[in-house]
Amino acid sequence: MKDKKKVTLISLSCLLGAITLPVAFYATLTIIPVNANRPAKIDNDTGFVKASGRNIYDGEGNILQLKGFNLGDWFNQEWWMASSTVEGFETGHYTPKRGLAAMKENPNLTHDQIDELEKLYIDTFIQEIDFKNIKDMNMNAVRIPITCYNFTTDGYTYRDNAFDKLDWAIDMCEKYGLYAIIDYHGAIGSQNHDNHSGADDEWNLFGNKKNEEATIDVWKKLAERYKDRKTVAAYDLLNEPRKAEGKYAGKLNFDFYDALYDEIRAIDSNHMIMMECFTFPIHGVKPQKYGWENVSYSYHIYNMTPFKGNGLVLDFYKALTNLMGYDVPIIIGEWSCFDEAENWRSSFKFFDKVNWSHISWTYKTNRYMYTYTDGIGPRFDLWSPYVIDIKPANLFTGTFDEIKEVYLKTGTENAETTIIYDVYQETYGK
Repeated sequence: MKDKKKVTLISLSCLLGAITLPVAFYATLTIIPVNANRPAKIDNDTGFVKASGRNIYDGEGNILQLKGFNLGDWFNQEWWMASSTVEGFETGHYTPKRGLAAMKENPNLTHDQIDELEKLYIDTFIQEIDFKNIKDMNMNAVRIPITCYNFTTDGYTYRDNAFDKLDWAIDMCEKYGLYAIIDYHGAIGSQNHDNHSGADDEWNLFGNKKNEEATIDVWKKLAERYKDRKTVAAYDLLNEPRKAEGKYAGKLNFDFYDALYDEIRAIDSNHMIMMECFTFPIHGVKPQKYGWENVSYSYHIYNMTPFKGNGLVLDFYKALTNLMGYDVPIIIGEWSCFDEAENWRSSFKFFDKVNWSHISWTYKTNRYMYTYTDGIGPRFDLWSPYVIDIKPANLFTGTFDEIKEVYLKTGTENAETTIIYDVYQETYGK
């Protein structure tokens, strides 16, 4: 009987040990500072934003934390918050690729009218006042999501004046003292099969030589065009890449990052390059493997809302970052706490404490699609400090005047502010 009790006690001891050691290890990872070595200033003779160790520095060598908003739904409308639909065209939601195809099939529109409507939307949704608004909220950065469809007609053939509007956006950032992050949100072939890649009907980037070369070519053109623009803080190479449904790209993705890095660095040795570890830190590869310099890693975090105060989720990301041992700055390239004001406040405190840059999704949305449509599952109805609420235009059946009327309503003068605006002003406002 005593032997049986002894065996039981040993078993319990082993079980407690098996539980205690991982818990202690995890607790240690959450306690260790992710950014303890934080010199306030470094020598930086480039004049460009620079990644050094786990920190970002401005052109004068002062420590820098990028804070701001994504300009989502601008160059790349996303169906769930868009001002455009393709109802009746074919099965599937609006994407820029499908929207362009629907307009070409619309008997009410000429080729010139299609070009005019595309330009009208881009010119209206984001205007100079929006850059001023962001600056007035005491932010210092915007991330600009772009796709191949902004510059090309088919992913390969460049439009006339393809980069003019992006040039204008960079000029506005410079005028209002904002840093720009150029985010390649949608590559030809799609790097993730999601609607926000510009096309959700294909999954054909990685391993497709033609599409990989076209993606490299876009980045070569961007690097050549903006290599001397110091207001550009970073090049974000690919948004949320995956190699298959539910499977993150890992080494496959990072090997392609390496090809992009080499081509960019042959042109531009100054700009910081962002690599996305989508969706958790463990999906990355140590930059030492590739010999990269002046790079940062980015996470997207949308799973904080269930936890009041965000402590569990953000500590989890902190622990994984420590576990992976990345000696690079961390940029939270997309995130949101929706309508949870206290979660926003506690997230700000966390990011400021560890000096992680943060760019929330997004600056402005159209509430209509995710408030009034059925069949898309539960959604939160707050994503941005500014929100418009207009019924989208049908690009497949609408007339030129009908679509134009909708697009003219997308300006921020028709928007209202939200609790997200309030909490940003409360925390960072002048």
